[in-house]
Amino acid sequence: MEIIRSLKELHKFNVPCVIALGTFDGLHLGHHDVIKIAKEYAVNHGQKLAVFTFKNHPLSLISPELTPEVLLLPFEKRCFLESMGVDILLDIVFDEHLVLMTPGDFLKTLSALDYSCLVIGENFSFGFHGEGNSRTLERSAQEIGFELIVRPLVSTEGTVISSTEIRRRILAGEIETANKMLGRAYSLRGVVVKGKQRGRQIGFPTANIELENLDVIVPRVGVYAVKVLFDEQEYRGMANIGRSPTFGDLTKTYLEVNIFDYIGDLYGRELTVAFYLLVRCEEKFLSAEELKKRIEQDKKICLEYFMNFDKNHKI
Repeated sequence: MEIIRSLKELHKFNVPCVIALGTFDGLHLGHHDVIKIAKEYAVNHGQKLAVFTFKNHPLSLISPELTPEVLLLPFEKRCFLESMGVDILLDIVFDEHLVLMTPGDFLKTLSALDYSCLVIGENFSFGFHGEGNSRTLERSAQEIGFELIVRPLVSTEGTVISSTEIRRRILAGEIETANKMLGRAYSLRGVVVKGKQRGRQIGFPTANIELENLDVIVPRVGVYAVKVLFDEQEYRGMANIGRSPTFGDLTKTYLEVNIFDYIGDLYGRELTVAFYLLVRCEEKFLSAEELKKRIEQDKKICLEYFMNFDKNHKI
């Protein structure tokens, strides 16, 4: 996959292509639909598939205080797009120049690429103050002479899928619904640090990941059924996001992962933790023994969940 990081580089890839336009900040099922249709067009017309998106969210420049939390790290986004068959990724920094660019100037700039078709979602907007939209693009398509495909918004269980809605669900602990909207399990990635080894003392050793320096949205505190990926191997497990209120640790929030059927030292290793089910919210227990009994129940719930989940489908 070729990557273009500047509008000045567009001319370097002047090959027949179809362009999927969008922020694509979560690469959820609605985004997948736009890119899938663009890919089908590219294959049918013997062209390359290009995706135009921004390296940073436009709000980070327009209204920094309203900038949403990240759902995907940049390298994760690139990996997903490459796996979807994208040939050219226009990963452009949204800067002051783009803020002031009119819809007409944007299309003129885009013409450095030899595109015959643009594919967008019906709520797509672009240009100064968002003056460009599907209606203005339809007029431009007729005037300039390119094909425009406008895709309807995708819904699940009666709710329109959007990155905003997915963030809301993740923060509420509604991880199953968020996963349905994403088309995959939401995950966090981090390096294992040394903890206080209390989990080991009660029979449930954990790999601990600090959450303060992660640049993505973190699910609400609580216990989750998770799958853990490292060394290209996947393990089932359960994870706690919280501050260990039973032991009075109220300063830092950690992701503590108990990996089923694994024994080994993971300090300094990077883990990917995929969330599937909120088992319960964070609780304060009267004793370590009471906590242990509840964790045993949590593990049973997780194992039963995965037994049923793996029978029916995979994300």
